[in-house]
Amino acid sequence: MISSLKCMTRWAVLCSSLMAGAAVADCKPAHQFETLTPGVLTVAAWVFPPYSIPGPGNQLSGVDGEIIKRIAARECLEIKATVVDPAAVIQSVIARRADVGIGDWYRTAERGKALGLSAPLYLDVMGIISSEGWSKISELEGKRIGTVQGYLWVDDLKKTFGDNLVLYPNPVAMAQDLASKRIAVGVDSFAVGVASQQKGAYQGQSIKVSEPDPRVKATLEPGQTGFPHTKANTALGLALNENIQALHASGEIAEILGSFGLDKQAADVGAPRLVE
Repeated sequence: MISSLKCMTRWAVLCSSLMAGAAVADCKPAHQFETLTPGVLTVAAWVFPPYSIPGPGNQLSGVDGEIIKRIAARECLEIKATVVDPAAVIQSVIARRADVGIGDWYRTAERGKALGLSAPLYLDVMGIISSEGWSKISELEGKRIGTVQGYLWVDDLKKTFGDNLVLYPNPVAMAQDLASKRIAVGVDSFAVGVASQQKGAYQGQSIKVSEPDPRVKATLEPGQTGFPHTKANTALGLALNENIQALHASGEIAEILGSFGLDKQAADVGAPRLVE
């Protein structure tokens, strides 16, 4: 057995490497499954705080990043992170350039046709951003409203508000128009809004979780998120699911949400379901 006490200065690097190798050798994975590169979990990520925060090298943080790191540790895997555009995350998994993708991905029936979708991680709750502190859909009637493309509530907001709804490619563009008063209110993921405000956006604005309204289904049944993974790799899917269930049971996912300033109750996902 290698003792760190014997690691004198000139042998520090060698001893550290040997100890790390011994630790990997002693690690017993919770499940058996194949990855694209043996011993490595390849993760496709995009920059989307607070869910996906890639860093230099193979560093990952954010809610999804912290969850996938804990799963990799349970399975004795190193992480290799590739940072791509949002659309390329899904394509990377489908094309088998990545084992899994991270970044607040909804569990939808359409995605389920081409991808494996892990057990639910957390709920993505709709938030309303305004200087008045509005939280009801009814309070937005007659106002010019902005939201970001790709969310579950977009189609319902189109039906409800018609031409008063402005679509943006990203939250930054929406925040700029809200600050300049080109729109009166913004609608975004509550968590994304909170994370943006923590970094200086939405000054003087209040961010509220939308109250339930039958006109916007996402306010009644928030979307469940998960990790998209290679559909044919059913053993990987099983390992992801069981690890996620264990992290829910231990309270770790709730703790991770709280560590990023998010509501821990978003970890109460309920029974698995797909958005049709």
